[in-house]
Amino acid sequence: MRTKARAYSLGLDFGTNSVRALLVDTASGQEISTAVVNYPSGQAGILLDPKDPNLARQNPADYLEAMVRVVRQVCRAARKTKVGFSPEQIIGIGVDTTGSTPLPVDKNGLPLAFHDEFKDNLNAQAWLWKDHTAFAEAQEITELASREHPEYLAKCGGVYSSEWFFSKILHCLRVDPKVFAAAHTWVECADFIPAIITGTLAPAKMKRSRCAAGHKAMFNKEWGGLPAREFLNKLDHRLGELRERLYDETYTSDRAAGHLTGSWARMLGLKPGLPVAVGAFDAHLGAVGAGVAPGRFVKIVGTSTCDICVWPNDRPLADIPGLCGIVDGSVLPGYFGLEAGQSAVGDIFNWFVNYIQPGGPRREVTRS
Repeated sequence: MRTKARAYSLGLDFGTNSVRALLVDTASGQEISTAVVNYPSGQAGILLDPKDPNLARQNPADYLEAMVRVVRQVCRAARKTKVGFSPEQIIGIGVDTTGSTPLPVDKNGLPLAFHDEFKDNLNAQAWLWKDHTAFAEAQEITELASREHPEYLAKCGGVYSSEWFFSKILHCLRVDPKVFAAAHTWVECADFIPAIITGTLAPAKMKRSRCAAGHKAMFNKEWGGLPAREFLNKLDHRLGELRERLYDETYTSDRAAGHLTGSWARMLGLKPGLPVAVGAFDAHLGAVGAGVAPGRFVKIVGTSTCDICVWPNDRPLADIPGLCGIVDGSVLPGYFGLEAGQSAVGDIFNWFVNYIQPGGPRREVTRS
């Protein structure tokens, strides 16, 4: 009797400080190997400004460099732990990232940071999730939506955050209009990674993540997708104009964003044509890996903490004050994804260990 050939899936997690890779046996769910590669730029992968403690950016080139290294490392580790393993047995790739981590891009979908003119400009980099420079813009969005479109806020707990998509773009518009004008559009990191490795980087071809759009950009089919142009015009007419260059459709992560190109396959050491899933946020796909289901609550702990649960989308669900997202399909297709949590918890722990605890991470905590 012939033995069924092994098949593996490859997961890539683009975090705050590094990219992680995981190979899983699709038949058993067994984790075969893992690898981690730190981002080379800035401080632990984060571009900072000593004049502004609210600023946190990333170099998008780090994502690509680290991805090539981590995929090759995880495959080498798999050869050591699994007899007979070959990258040819990988049948698909999934991607998650931090968010909201938007990037300003040109008409071809390439980050402005890849252009010589903007390579040293922090505003042309990826605006990392924990960048809080847009706190005033977030309050402005919240106040306008409260008056004119409270439904926008009802799905995100009643308050729009400085960590989210439109507040960051509006802040860029105000502090660096040259970058804003040069950007054809803005894309989430969760959309950028699948798009670049599948050759669908052109904004019109790119499949946008339901998870990212719903939780961070106020996207909901109940009001026609993104917030109305008239609403955005009241914040700034240029933001309203940008809406026409964003997107009208979003996709869940059971859909393919495209297939791995030949050039990226060679760089990663994989076979071309592999399906690459539509991207999502780290905590949401972490909940999937932890077995989230109705009645099963998952707490994700990283640089921030995130509480995730799901509810069937064919059953009534009231808006819940304080949640930072109620989005159909953001975690599992056919279910509302519900997100809550506390930003920067892991970062606060790390800060305490490195700066407050005497001796830093090398010394054990003394218990009184």
